Amino acid sequence: MARPDFLMAERLLDHDPLTGMKTWFSSDDENGGTWRIRYEQDCTDLLDANKAAQAESMDRRSEFWHAARVPAVVQMEWLVKHGVRAWDKDHAEGVKRLLNDPEYRYLRVNHFIM
Repeated sequence: MARPDFLMAERLLDHDPLTGMKTWFSSDDENGGTWRIRYEQDCTDLLDANKAAQAESMDRRSEFWHAARVPAVVQMEWLVKHGVRAWDKDHAEGVKRLLNDPEYRYLRVNHFIM
């Protein structure tokens, strides 16, 4: 399958070795000087761990429950699409709303609703 033209001229801007997230840049001078930033991260291991944790039982007597693991690339998506900063305590309600959304079910490590 051929790659779109804008991906052909992509340039790697950053690679975070801790998260594995890559930031790519591309521009298109023919369409009025448009440019794009694209984020990429292999989340396979993290999502497999989430799925395995969902199969385990949880101790309901505990005061604290692990709710989710959210990859950096999804945190960036939340910021761009929903204006939610996952790391900002002032955005806690937005994080809860997104984690309870069926679209992001794969991020959960337990099935309780927050």
